[in-house]
Amino acid sequence: MSAPPLRRLAKTGRQRWWWVGLPIAASLLLLLAALWLAADAESATSQIGSAYVGLFVIAAIAVLVLVGAVIDEAWRLGQRWRAGRPGSRLNLRLAVLIALLAIPPTLLVSGFAMRFVEVGIDSWFRADVEASQAAAEALGRDVLRSFERRARDRSNALAKRAALAAGGDLQAGLDALVDGIDEPLYLTVYDDNGVLLALAFNSSSIVLPKAPSEAERLQVRQAGQLGKSERIQDTLAWRVLDRVPGVGLLQAIFPLPVDLTPRLEILERTAVDYAQLRFQRRALKLSFVLILGLVSLLALLGALYTALMASARLIQPISDLATATGDIAAGRYDQHLPVSSQDELGFLTTSFNRMASALHTADARERASRAEIELHRTHLQAVLERLSAGVLSFDGERILTANPAAGALLDLAADALIDCPIAAAVAQFPRAAALFAGLSAHAARAEPQWREEIILAGEPKRVLLLRAVRLPGTALARYVAVFDDAEVLAHAQREAAWAEVARRLAHEIKNPLTPIQLAAERLRHKYLGKMAAADAEVLDRATHTIVAQVDALKNIVNAFADYARPPLGERRPLDLALLCNEVLDLYEHSGQCLIERELGSAPVSILGNRDRLRQALVNLLTNAIEAGQAGTLPRIALRLTEHTDAVELAVRDHGLGLPAGFDDRWFEPYTTTKTKGTGLGLAMVRKIAEEHGGSVHGENADGGGARFVLVLPKR
Repeated sequence: MSAPPLRRLAKTGRQRWWWVGLPIAASLLLLLAALWLAADAESATSQIGSAYVGLFVIAAIAVLVLVGAVIDEAWRLGQRWRAGRPGSRLNLRLAVLIALLAIPPTLLVSGFAMRFVEVGIDSWFRADVEASQAAAEALGRDVLRSFERRARDRSNALAKRAALAAGGDLQAGLDALVDGIDEPLYLTVYDDNGVLLALAFNSSSIVLPKAPSEAERLQVRQAGQLGKSERIQDTLAWRVLDRVPGVGLLQAIFPLPVDLTPRLEILERTAVDYAQLRFQRRALKLSFVLILGLVSLLALLGALYTALMASARLIQPISDLATATGDIAAGRYDQHLPVSSQDELGFLTTSFNRMASALHTADARERASRAEIELHRTHLQAVLERLSAGVLSFDGERILTANPAAGALLDLAADALIDCPIAAAVAQFPRAAALFAGLSAHAARAEPQWREEIILAGEPKRVLLLRAVRLPGTALARYVAVFDDAEVLAHAQREAAWAEVARRLAHEIKNPLTPIQLAAERLRHKYLGKMAAADAEVLDRATHTIVAQVDALKNIVNAFADYARPPLGERRPLDLALLCNEVLDLYEHSGQCLIERELGSAPVSILGNRDRLRQALVNLLTNAIEAGQAGTLPRIALRLTEHTDAVELAVRDHGLGLPAGFDDRWFEPYTTTKTKGTGLGLAMVRKIAEEHGGSVHGENADGGGARFVLVLPKR
């Protein structure tokens, strides 16, 4: 793989942190809910009823978030597994393994904890505990009833004492009663309207108790006595109201013993708490079950999410390595993986990066080498396509490649030879059967190289000179055969010979001509006036002859030099019809001939050298004029025909026509029927045509005269 762009990595990282943060927040919500339930279960008064809906909504949202996170991770893992992503199967196995290690213990512990909580809460309410609590409560009640009876009896006895008789000193009577009692006592006397008449006490634990209410006074008048236990000014006491005849009411307050009061309070609180616990027994079980359920659900979902996340994180470097390895196998060597740890995986990633860098460097060198080879191959292909010699490569059974010149020399399509069996080529191309049969025979003998002359069957007659060699450094025997037209080779050799002749003429002949001409003119100028008339006439004729012949020799040397000179200037787009009109206009104005034009009105565009083509046209027109019959004005017809990929320029005269046996040899230097001239006109036309990739040929025209056709490619 190729590593993702930094911007996409940052975006993916933010998304992953968002999905990681949500499950963590949900887990914290569940944990807080469990802690709140635990604190509520420990309190004396449960508030679960009032907060149940809110707690349920919070817990449900947290559970849904956790479940969604688990499903999302599982779905992503499934997508990677179905897509065959590297490392997805190992990721799945590792996630399942971690889940199997975490989930069963969680479920087991949760089940045991819930059972333990249920049994433990039920154990709080065992029969012996309830019996002990009931006995304690009964004992407390008996103690209170005993104290109540004693308080009632004492109060009744005090109310009947003579000291409280009507008309006596009530205060003194009460003081006397209190002084005779050694236990805490508080006595007050009220009239029937509740007005305090007298009070006495021997303990400071109670200061000025409240007067009996009208209802209490009414009950005493009806029942004769009223008693009840009360907490009076932080002191637990028994208050008894008795009827005192002729006086009113006696209120006697008997505080409980100091050591008994806290015990009774503890017993009372314990009884209340125990009753409340019994009442909240189901609520306690529900609270603890919810606590354990939330914790268990948190542990279960956390284990699943952690298994998926941890396995994905552990497998990610391996997945990256597998993906990058696939990319390298596909030829993409520019891989670099981030090293996220310093452990064995980090070491493996670092080693992979070094390997990828080395492969990338080697691939760059190999690409450069391939590019260079391809450049050389393209160059060789271009050379082969432009060679005039035919080139074939073959093994012992079939032809591998063929250049266009091979097809042209064998008069067949070069593409038809590629990958063609040699035996099939012998039967399919009878004109070149001798060549293909010779290739097969020499290859069968495993000859390292050979030369031979091949004569093609049929017309036109063509002799090929073939040279073949076995290619070195190949496991299979492969050969390259190069063949040329013998006539073309002979023509090239003659061209080279004429070039050498021109060079020698320029060096050996042209250089002395100028001094000879100057010397003759100097002799004529110096001695012509000093000699006798007869001698002067001889000298004049002699010097004129010398100068004229020197000029003729110069013309011959210049013509050879032009023929042997390499082509000058580059080929450019030009209008051939316009060039023909320009040249024809000059000849018409000179009055040398009559010209018939068939050039058309549209431009005829080709790629050529204007000066060289002008010279070729001038040579053809000059030959046509010279072919005219004496005493008549030569008539010349010029016709320009445009084809798809070539242009045909035909120049016709109305002379005697071409001599018998006219062939390509007449386009060589010094081949002419004229009594004067160098015979280089047609040779120069042919040379210019070949420079442009074209050709020229001559034929007798219908109706008399000769017709020369110059064929030029458009590009």
